[in-house]
Amino acid sequence: MKRYLLKLVLAAILMTYGAISGFGQYYNTIFWLQGIPQSTLGNPALMPQAHAYLGMPGLSSVYAGFGHSGFAPRDFLRKDANDNFYWDEDYLLQTLKNRNLLDADAQLEIFAFGFRANSNYFTFNIAEKAGTRFAYPEDLMVLLLKGNDHFMQENRAGNFAGIGLDYMHYREFGLSFSREWTDRLTAGIRLKALQGLSNLWFERNNLSLLTNPDDYGLLLNADLLVNVSSPVPFSPLDSLNSDFVFQPDVFEYLTNFKNLGGAIDIGATFQLTDRFTLALSATDLGYINWKQGVENFVMKGEFEFDGIDLNDFFDDDAGNGFDQVLDSLKNVFDIEETTFSYRQALAPKVYASVAFDLSPRHKLGLLGRAEIYNGQWYPSFTFSYNVRPVHAFSLALSYSVVHWNYANLGVGFNLNLGPLQFFMVSNNVFGAIQPHTVQHASAHLGVNWVFGYRPKKEDVVPSIVW
Repeated sequence: MKRYLLKLVLAAILMTYGAISGFGQYYNTIFWLQGIPQSTLGNPALMPQAHAYLGMPGLSSVYAGFGHSGFAPRDFLRKDANDNFYWDEDYLLQTLKNRNLLDADAQLEIFAFGFRANSNYFTFNIAEKAGTRFAYPEDLMVLLLKGNDHFMQENRAGNFAGIGLDYMHYREFGLSFSREWTDRLTAGIRLKALQGLSNLWFERNNLSLLTNPDDYGLLLNADLLVNVSSPVPFSPLDSLNSDFVFQPDVFEYLTNFKNLGGAIDIGATFQLTDRFTLALSATDLGYINWKQGVENFVMKGEFEFDGIDLNDFFDDDAGNGFDQVLDSLKNVFDIEETTFSYRQALAPKVYASVAFDLSPRHKLGLLGRAEIYNGQWYPSFTFSYNVRPVHAFSLALSYSVVHWNYANLGVGFNLNLGPLQFFMVSNNVFGAIQPHTVQHASAHLGVNWVFGYRPKKEDVVPSIVW
């Protein structure tokens, strides 16, 4: 039996989603950099220091990041005693957990402004967001690297339950309000209207694979539901071939207001003492109703097939090898196609942090963040040192543990040239020096117009001065 095509497809999925910069939103290093208005994205109760700000249209906040709870490049590309590289499949598999998450996201703020009114702060923003998540069990990589005969030798079925694949592109309209309710308590909320543009969602994904010991045939037990909202239809699948072209009408796509939803961010800060501040928040609590261009693909039951010869894909002089592969898959798997609308929740993020003021210009912060996806919690932790030697410049240095990877050194700063502010933040600059260790990286930069800072009064003798 030929299993090479199956391995090729799985490898392509992993590599494709590993290369996309696009849904984690790691606002870790920027969290306590309140000189930057976008620091409120992780907690709407954290008021910017500027009395008012206006984001440079299209440039106020540009973000891209990714994270992987599984392996890093160094886990599969290793060196022997002679400094020669070799592929270490066994070591790679040892680094995996029962469930692993690969996430990526990109965000572009189109328009933003905010202002203080006495003890209140109001902000408004419009942002374009796109991202993807791919959750996979350890057995998927076992199949990719060892083949299906590995499960036969262990006398068990390959368990692929929990495989999750999501892609989402939407536009966010956010309005936030925060207030200093007392001298110690500040609370805020951000209401967000969501305009869904395109989506791919594995809503139900129970899969297991059993190998026949006699002929190496595969028995797939599947209960799969895939939802798609796209400007270009994919069904009927019987019509798909190598001539399929994805060419949507861009204007119609970007002005589609039929997939609507909503979400909220909530947060609070509490001044425990004159120097200790506690911050708690939850973001992206909401969903999108997908109604436009919707297609559903259901595969349920047991399916038996003998595999596909990879030669059919590559060694085809007539140029229709891809069509032959598609035809073979269609004949094996009975897929039901429907057009029912569906609702998909965003992936919530929870933040808990405590900050200690060494002086009004120096702050230490400890942040815990968790993203909830597919019923699983994915945590990260960040320790940061924030300093503001002058009102026109702030700096943050951070160290993070993300997906239990420890090689994450971050840095962020803002520089104000009069009312014009430039900022740049990264949660992992160490990856630029040693890219083979990277499991998480992000870059966040932007340009704002900021007006009138409200410096914190130095009512205690600072322990550190400049």
